[in-house]
Amino acid sequence: MDQTNTYDIDDYIDLAIPPIEQSIEIPEKMESFVERYFECRYAVNVNDKPTQDYCVLIHSNNLFILTLAPSHSIMGKTIEKIDFQVSESTDRMKNKMSGKGKRGAQILQAGSTLFKVQCSNGEEYKILSAVPGKLVEINSKLSENPNLMLTKPNDLGYIAVILPQKQRFEKIKDSLITKDQYMQIINTTD
Repeated sequence: MDQTNTYDIDDYIDLAIPPIEQSIEIPEKMESFVERYFECRYAVNVNDKPTQDYCVLIHSNNLFILTLAPSHSIMGKTIEKIDFQVSESTDRMKNKMSGKGKRGAQILQAGSTLFKVQCSNGEEYKILSAVPGKLVEINSKLSENPNLMLTKPNDLGYIAVILPQKQRFEKIKDSLITKDQYMQIINTTD
């Protein structure tokens, strides 16, 4: 005997799944990708140069992403061009490395010049590394659009990716200041 079951949808209305917006609590301010996955630290007056300030984004895999801090002296200017040839023998765009240990990567010291910037008002700046380590990547997008460094520093305008020595990671991290310390410093120097 074949019996066909029929169901009335009205019997199951109370079992309906609510829209996702109603099923979770949405925070008023969503954290950005950088806020979620990176710890933000700062280096101020790199090489004892006033307002040579950098933000170092620290990822859980121990990589440093170097960006300009809001108080860097180049902020508010217009960049005309970037020169990645920092010496006769060193072109940062020709950084080649391989393998897990980043064999062949250019070695940076804190204060090493990453590139030179020429602004529309004729001023020139050296963009420095705030941390020591191996240069994993220089942001090639900056050669096409150098002002990304100013308009989107924590995003498309990052300067470089640097891999510190594993045994020096904690010491380097501890030498950088927190966001609260940074805000305190820049608010007292204004």
